[in-house]
Amino acid sequence: MKINRIGLIAFILIILFSLNAYALDTTLLDMRNKIFKESKEIKALLTRSKDVFLINSMWDSCVLTMAQLDAYFSMLGIFNTIRNDCLSPTAVDYLSDWLKEIKQSNDLNVKSLNSFMMTIEPETKGYVDALKDYYNDLNARIDKELNKLTLYKKTFRR
Repeated sequence: MKINRIGLIAFILIILFSLNAYALDTTLLDMRNKIFKESKEIKALLTRSKDVFLINSMWDSCVLTMAQLDAYFSMLGIFNTIRNDCLSPTAVDYLSDWLKEIKQSNDLNVKSLNSFMMTIEPETKGYVDALKDYYNDLNARIDKELNKLTLYKKTFRR
């Protein structure tokens, strides 16, 4: 009877995780789309700003973040095709490790944007601030996703 309860609890956690992961993926996708929109505006700024080096760097960081998120979504798609009885903690580890890499890149981007010392145009500063907010928001969402993956991984240990 005890084994059936553990199995039932694990099954319920898997179902809840799957539903929550889908909803959270949407928020990660929303952030990806916001960064994409911001990158288009930043790229347009290249033609009218004197802060070419900074703007180009900001655009590059946007493109890198979008590519990292796209890769995560692809991994998640592969992950979701694995039958539950064939799923291993290693698959969850790959997803977690990739999210941690994205988070580290975002932290580096924020640090880089904070360290830019030269005087920049007000319009550029607005984009710098917006981009820092996006990266910080994305990291908060990644933390939530990592917490979900940790819970999911704990079901394997039982």
